[in-house]
Amino acid sequence: MTLLPPTYDIGKSYEENFSAGPVYASAIPPMRAARKTWSFLGFELSSPIGVPAGPLLNAAYVELYARLGWDVPVYKTVRSVARASHPAPNCLFIATDMLAEADAHTTRTVAPAPQSVGGLTITNSFGMPSMAPDDWQADVRRASGAMRPGQLMVVSVVGTPGADGRDLKDDFAHTAALAKAAGARVIEANFSCPNVASAEGELFRDAQTSAAIVRNIKERIGDTPLIIKIGALPEDHLAAVIEACLPFIDGVAAINTVPLSIVDAAGNQALPGNGRLKSGVCGAAIAGVASEMTGRLLAIRDRLKATFAVVSVGGVMTEDDVDHRLAMGADLVMSATAAMWDPLLASRWKTRQG
Repeated sequence: MTLLPPTYDIGKSYEENFSAGPVYASAIPPMRAARKTWSFLGFELSSPIGVPAGPLLNAAYVELYARLGWDVPVYKTVRSVARASHPAPNCLFIATDMLAEADAHTTRTVAPAPQSVGGLTITNSFGMPSMAPDDWQADVRRASGAMRPGQLMVVSVVGTPGADGRDLKDDFAHTAALAKAAGARVIEANFSCPNVASAEGELFRDAQTSAAIVRNIKERIGDTPLIIKIGALPEDHLAAVIEACLPFIDGVAAINTVPLSIVDAAGNQALPGNGRLKSGVCGAAIAGVASEMTGRLLAIRDRLKATFAVVSVGGVMTEDDVDHRLAMGADLVMSATAAMWDPLLASRWKTRQG
């Protein structure tokens, strides 16, 4: 499919995109009645397709994607304090050579825009910006009001070290409680973001700290389902994280991105600002890493005879990719990069189901 302009204008700043809302001028396809429903964490869904934390900056973006048939939108990660975005540019194209886990932290060079979604790989670097809690709580309520029968909005949260004197563990729980108070029906704790330099960026690598955080969160949110969002890990390491967190979580979403160092044609840091040589890469190039992680999570779930939901994220670019992850056994499949440039993907998948 020919590459169209994305719903997030990568030529503008985060703040400009936030204020202007999503870019979309095409017709909204009619909502099709679901021929079957999908169960997820006790909710009945019209489809198992969603958009992970990232592209859905506010209620305007959530509402658009809900109307386009993305039935599980994840509201972009929020904090207990306001946080500005990294400066523009925040998204750059890179060449689509398929990545392996061993490629993490290696170097890639920016490239021209591809001709099609199938060749689409980008790096993104925002730094998990957030509105102040009063503002995002009101906006979460607006976004929740856009959900239709068979749809479920998840709210992604992250802790901020030192916010109002709270340590990271307590701030995660505090922020999750704020999300629940705003009406969040499911909460995702974001343990993976390579675009921040502080401790919250790679929590998923530390089993004991992750477990302490989710324990603290569950004490505050009670029976509200809790998902953790993680990056790629070898199977033994992954199993240790899952086993430590398992008493307190209801699902695992993986992966976020693959962290790489991004340079321009001259070999210089491509994204401006301190600490931005490394950034997360997403899109077609990470499909293999993401599929492998889905397989590991499913194998661990089987081995532990557990029931946590598996949300497969990363490199989902086409309807066939959705089918592949579902056939593997994933409970939900989410797309971020393709969803930005090909927002009708979910509608086409539903049409194909008949």
